[in-house]
Amino acid sequence: LAVPKPGQKILNKNNENQQLEPHLYPRLPHLPIFPSIDNNETLIQNTLLHNKPTIAGIAASIYQFLNALHVSNQKFATELLEDESNKKKKKKKNANDLRAAYVTQVQQHLLPLEKAYRGRPLFPIRHDDSIFVSIAAFREHLLADTLASAYSSATHPDKLFCGVVVQNCFDNTKCIGGVKVVGKDKMGRDKMQKIDGISDRNGVEEFCHNSTFAQYCNNGQVRVIYIQDIDALGPAAARYYSSKLWGGETYYVQVDSHLHFANGWDELYIADLKLAKAYPKAILSTYPPGFVNFRQEPPYTSGTRLCRCRIRAEEGFVPRVEMEGRSRENETRPTQMAFMGAGFFFASAEFLVDVPFDPFLPWLFMGEEVALSVRAWTHGWTIYAPRKNLIGHQYRPMSMGTPHYQDSVSRLLTHPGMFGRAENQVLDRVKHLLGYPDLHNDNHEDNSDPYNKFLEMDLYGLGTERSLKDYLTFAEIDIDKRTCGPMKWCSDGELE
Repeated sequence: LAVPKPGQKILNKNNENQQLEPHLYPRLPHLPIFPSIDNNETLIQNTLLHNKPTIAGIAASIYQFLNALHVSNQKFATELLEDESNKKKKKKKNANDLRAAYVTQVQQHLLPLEKAYRGRPLFPIRHDDSIFVSIAAFREHLLADTLASAYSSATHPDKLFCGVVVQNCFDNTKCIGGVKVVGKDKMGRDKMQKIDGISDRNGVEEFCHNSTFAQYCNNGQVRVIYIQDIDALGPAAARYYSSKLWGGETYYVQVDSHLHFANGWDELYIADLKLAKAYPKAILSTYPPGFVNFRQEPPYTSGTRLCRCRIRAEEGFVPRVEMEGRSRENETRPTQMAFMGAGFFFASAEFLVDVPFDPFLPWLFMGEEVALSVRAWTHGWTIYAPRKNLIGHQYRPMSMGTPHYQDSVSRLLTHPGMFGRAENQVLDRVKHLLGYPDLHNDNHEDNSDPYNKFLEMDLYGLGTERSLKDYLTFAEIDIDKRTCGPMKWCSDGELE
């Protein structure tokens, strides 16, 4: 693919002339890591003031935030060490202070962008069946394979755009707990070996330097944000960043970074989505099968369904979404579920306007999916299981030894229990969405106070098209009893 110039008219496959979108220029560099963005302050201001919003301007805002957050985190970590060495110090740093320090940076660097485009898309939504794929990768050794599979298996790779957040250790002298593949186990899964002192593989670099795929990178179809692993804040935060790399594509897709894609997956998912009764406010979501059970070609396996949840004390009493049931072979259209999986969902891009990603969810893992589900459903979006499995996922038990963002956070926050207490602060935000009655916060209405756990809930809270009460009934969640029902209607695929 030739790299077009700003303002140039191009001819797409349907022989229709399109004027290039100005928000794609200047290009956001996919390499080198931590690229310099020329005129970043001008780009940021032009974006905030709606003069000329650009992806590069948005990325510049995110990099400013990440740089400020890095300084803030290092300062907090130093103060923690000082607190530990000074036993007589009365006022010591705690999880509330950690979260407040994070929130202060969000308020300064991210909220201006959020409020400037509240209730509207960042860019005009194209109606050309283009697809944006959000990929959050943490020290991921399969990222290049995932990108290669997505593009090589797509029917229309020219309409496929990826927003990748690469969270890696880039400094050999500081890298701890990396991995390399040393073989396969008896189940056909990768066997990993821990390695220290070696930088993580940059999957974007591997993909873009492959002569087969370089055209997509050079054509601006791969957009990247780079983050040091020590500054990683978990999947919910990473998916917030990647959502900001969307550039007006018709569909928004969120996936994990260790996947295989079936041939024609793009056309097949679009067709399935359009068959959903609630389309265009329909969402396809699933937990895909593992690599061993994945089929690249038809006949594909029946789509797996998310029809169960579990509430446990050790997980903060936040519902954990689980897989239960499969789509029936004779289904003529997708059928409903109550839950979304964060590792795969496919929706029209208008989803980003109604359910913008919440930047106030650092360190969150458990609770991400139920929060997304209840917000989407109350905003009028209906969740469906795809009829067929068109992606395969590498499931990773703890014994596999792949890196986890909690390891990096714990190296930064050396005080015992600090990470867990910080995560609990964020879990309260999720519980508040679900209507837990035992949450108290004196400054609930003060959106300027960084210690407020419920900031900006009018923007990142529930919708008004359906009620929370109706959602809890639909999902068979009893908040008072801390229980989940069997949802037989869901596993049997009774609702279209």
